Amino acid sequence: MAGRRSGGRRLRWPSGRKGAWLAGAAVAVLLLLGCCVWLGVRAFLAQQEIGEAQRLAKVIQTQVVAGQGSAAQDSARQFAAHVDAGRSYVDDPVWGLAGHVPFVGTNFSTVSRLADILGTVTHQAVLPLADVAGTISPATLRPSHGAVDLKPVSAARPAIVQADKALKDASAQLAALTPGDGTLPPVRDGLEHFKTVVGEAAQQVSAADTATSVLPAMLGSDGPRTYLVIFQNNAELRATGGIPGAAAEVRVDHGKITLGRQAAGKNIGPFEEPVLPLTDQTQGLYETITGQYFQDVNLTPQFPVSARLATEMWRRQFGQKVDGVVSLDPVALGYLLKATGPVKLPSGETMDSGNAVRLLLSDAYADYRVVQQKDEFFATAAAAVFQKVSAGGFQPKAMLDALAHAASERRLLAWSPDKQEQDAIAAADLAGWPPASSSSKDSFGVYLNDATGAKMDYYLREAYSVSGGMCRQDGRPTWQVDVTLTSAAPPNAATALPRYVTGGGMFGVPPGVVKTQVNVYAPQSAVFLGAWKDSKPLDVHRDADAGYPVAQTYVSLAPGASTTLRLQFLGGEHAETTPGLISTPTVNKPAFSLSALSCKDVAR
Repeated sequence: MAGRRSGGRRLRWPSGRKGAWLAGAAVAVLLLLGCCVWLGVRAFLAQQEIGEAQRLAKVIQTQVVAGQGSAAQDSARQFAAHVDAGRSYVDDPVWGLAGHVPFVGTNFSTVSRLADILGTVTHQAVLPLADVAGTISPATLRPSHGAVDLKPVSAARPAIVQADKALKDASAQLAALTPGDGTLPPVRDGLEHFKTVVGEAAQQVSAADTATSVLPAMLGSDGPRTYLVIFQNNAELRATGGIPGAAAEVRVDHGKITLGRQAAGKNIGPFEEPVLPLTDQTQGLYETITGQYFQDVNLTPQFPVSARLATEMWRRQFGQKVDGVVSLDPVALGYLLKATGPVKLPSGETMDSGNAVRLLLSDAYADYRVVQQKDEFFATAAAAVFQKVSAGGFQPKAMLDALAHAASERRLLAWSPDKQEQDAIAAADLAGWPPASSSSKDSFGVYLNDATGAKMDYYLREAYSVSGGMCRQDGRPTWQVDVTLTSAAPPNAATALPRYVTGGGMFGVPPGVVKTQVNVYAPQSAVFLGAWKDSKPLDVHRDADAGYPVAQTYVSLAPGASTTLRLQFLGGEHAETTPGLISTPTVNKPAFSLSALSCKDVAR
């Protein structure tokens, strides 16, 4: 019978308060399950939208670099649509309430905050930058008929300024965002990844903001500018690359670029006294010739000092005051030739990216026995490349890559007497200064100067090793730098190579031998511990330069010979165990390695 169990007892439903409570509980459970399903579905949909936005972000980057402005704008709008859709899924009352649930709620509130920040970055940085991508790109900055059109740069400034502020604000907000203990690994990992992406974007846009703030004026928008371009010759090393073998004036007026006076470095000066005051440290390490000979201004690794000396020497020699200095070497010239393609020289040779270094630093000394002929060859080679670049005869993306490559190896340096412009140069890592330490990074600088008085450094090979270990209880690491120099000169270099290359014993160095001054600049917090040459104790000249502890010594190498210098320093408190290292750019790419230092090898 209905309403009865098989045993004959009637089935009764709870009534009164107990029934209401159970009914309410059932409804609550159903609502909770419904909310969980709702949140799960919306989280899934949001993840799908953000995933598509991530894919489009890479597409936009590729399109901007390729100069595909219209395509980048379309992709940016699609990107924004996906971001807004994803943001809408985590911006409703249920999601907001979930953010207040103890322990697990931090996941919902963190995702909501990330979505808000991403939305702001999208509309205040990504879209504005995409809108100007078609007007400012490597292609738009290519000279046409000898001039760079500065209007696109000026027109892009408002969007870049807005994007710079938005990304800096986003970086600050992300840095302050601290999820709770219940945060799940995917959410925590997503937060850290987003911090990295926004941080890198902020750095890039900040650099663009700095560059576009000064670039028009530097290219003559406010009036003519004259720059001194120095060509460093790595066959005779100087701390920043090579001896200033030649120099030229480049004039810029409202974007129009022209080549002016050219001169060989040996024809500038010498001067009886340093043209500008030198610090005691500079004189002690590199002597007063740094300020007397144009070819010695970069014995010091401080390129701003070298540039000021060079401009003053140029002014005294030719009566022309310049507005800044740019320096590059034959290796950098070879990188540029990858973008321009081969150039035909008046001498009949064809110079390209594959033979530029050999042609300028080796073949020229064999083919031209008269010094004046060598100087003329260098001048015509530089002029040929300049003419092709100023006429816009290059691939924009390849040229941008070539300049970045040269800058990363410190083969392209610049200086301006204007503080704002110099700050922009420093931000682009073109200032040519010993490495600065930070809270997260310490670095050594190893700088080489030729002491042969000739062009034997074409045959010098270098290898560097940096190691560190924590061997003290006070938290100060011990750092070790190994500098290995090898001569790759032919066995019969003394007789087979021209006297102009070997020096002919002019400065007391036997022909065929490579003599090098080695300067190791330690981080400013470091303390010198000891030095060795091929495992034997070595007495080095110790000094300080601009706050950097310096150890200086000399190495002489016969053809095929090799030697290793080892120096140890005590690092500062809380410094990292293994620092970095930069070195003088030479004709080759030095070998470099990092390793751990065994405490048993530390000087006592």
